[in-house]
Order: sequence, then C-alpha cells, then structure tokens
Amino acid sequence: MTRSLSLARIAGLALALPAVFIMAGFAADRPAGTAAQKTVTLAYRFEAGKTISYRETGTRTQNMDVQGQVMTTTTTSGLDFTITPKGPKGSDFLLGIVVNAGKSDSQTIQGDISADFSSVIGKGFDMVLSPLGKEVDVSGASVLMIGSPAGGEQDMTSSFQAFFPDLPDKPIKVGDAWPSEDVIVSKQGGGETKTQFANLNTLDGFETVDGMECARIKVVSTGTMSGTIDQGGMSMGLAMKIDSQNIWYFAVKEGLFLKSDGKATLTGTIDVAQAGITIAMTGETAGQVVVVKK
Repeated sequence: MTRSLSLARIAGLALALPAVFIMAGFAADRPAGTAAQKTVTLAYRFEAGKTISYRETGTRTQNMDVQGQVMTTTTTSGLDFTITPKGPKGSDFLLGIVVNAGKSDSQTIQGDISADFSSVIGKGFDMVLSPLGKEVDVSGASVLMIGSPAGGEQDMTSSFQAFFPDLPDKPIKVGDAWPSEDVIVSKQGGGETKTQFANLNTLDGFETVDGMECARIKVVSTGTMSGTIDQGGMSMGLAMKIDSQNIWYFAVKEGLFLKSDGKATLTGTIDVAQAGITIAMTGETAGQVVVVKK
C-alpha cells in the first residue's frame, strides 16, 4: 500500500537535502606580471597559535516537479569559524576549529523556515589536515548537531570534509593541471547521502590579492549525489548529477587558502516508493569563501 505525500511533506524534501555548495576563489586586485612564467610549489602552512577566520556563504534554488506542479525552495546559508593551529600531527597539521556563527534560511511554499545553530555557536573540534589540503580527520565535528528545518538533527561533519582545496604534489607552472577527488557524506535523521566529485584543477595565473602573491586556480568538476533522505517517516531515494565551475586563490608564500567563488547546477530525481511517485528535481547553487581575519 502506498502512502500519500502531502504538500507540506513535499516542500520539506528540499530542506532535507544536504547543502553542497561548491567553493573556489574569485576576485583579485591586479596581475602579478612576470610571476606568471615561474614554477611554484604549493603547500599549506600554519603557524601554531596564529588564528585564521573564514566566512562561507551560499545560495541554493531547488525546483521540484510533482505531477506537473513545480515547487521552488530558495535557501541562503552562512558559516563563520576560526582555526587555531595546534602544531604538527605527524606529517600533518592539527587544527582547532570553533564555530562563530551559522545560518540556513529557506523560503518554501509553506513559508519561511530556518535551521537552528544555537547549540553549536562557540563549540568546536579538532581536525587533521595534510600539507596538500586533504582532510585526514574531521570526525570530531560529528558531535556538533544543527537543528534541521526539515526536522531532526544533522551533524556538521559534511561542512568540513571538503573545505580546503587540494594542492598538486609537484611543482607547477601556468597551464599545468592536476586531478583531485572529494567525498562528502551527510547524515540527517535516518537518512544518509554521499556526494562524490571528480575535479580537474588548472593553474590559470598569478595575481596580487590583499598584498599577497596568489596562485589563481580554475576548477571544473563533475559529481553525483546518491543515498536516502528521511522526511516525516518516509525514506526516499536520491540520485543527482552535479556540474560545477570554480576559481580559488592560494597565497603562495603564506601557504594560505585565501578566497573562492563557485557555481553549480544539479539535475536528478527523488524516488518516493511508499507514495508511488518519482519527483524530478533541478537546482542551482552559488557559494563563496573569504578570510575575514588572519
């Protein structure tokens, strides 16, 4: 026997989806001239005790076609956090993360609704990052729980699993490219989704940003999102394709991820087996990351 899918429950589907914003730099002050001809080695650098604060913002529009009726949800999000380097962890970096602010506000056909970040403000965890930007361990973020606007709670692990861009493992010059991969797992209530990206990174040039010589890296990514989401006791299958284009800036001497800007489109379906329907879905996301204190 199938179960009916109410208008409110359909509207909540978009809120239950993980917010995957694709970040990677944009905007700069002026070209760095002949520096574009040289070869550089890129690596993250962190000085113990010297804090860095980031601000991540994003917008997301999702359109769901339910038996000919299109329902649109628009979400604006933000996350501010501070990193305090704690020294080496073997060959990697041990970083203390503290959440300073957060929001996720959605406009739906049922009205405006927001996630509850109150329990995580001022709270933190330790993460391990490699010199090339691989998030080795972010499991400590699993204790930071956000109240989801769709109901239930979602931990913050997925917010940090692919925050830092991956660097090449050899010296590069303008025009050189290297591949990288990202996997983001989001758990909410009884559901779990996995987003996988294949990225092609290209050193596009050098620019001076805020007085720092920066490598400008362009990224083209393709990805998939799959898994299940839980809405009002219903388990729903998710299958999405994601395409994105991004730019990010890395301060060469300082070893600092400075800022990023990215956009993505997604298409796919939500299979609601219990209700006997399949919902077609499209969407667009845009996201930015900036250093607000260093």
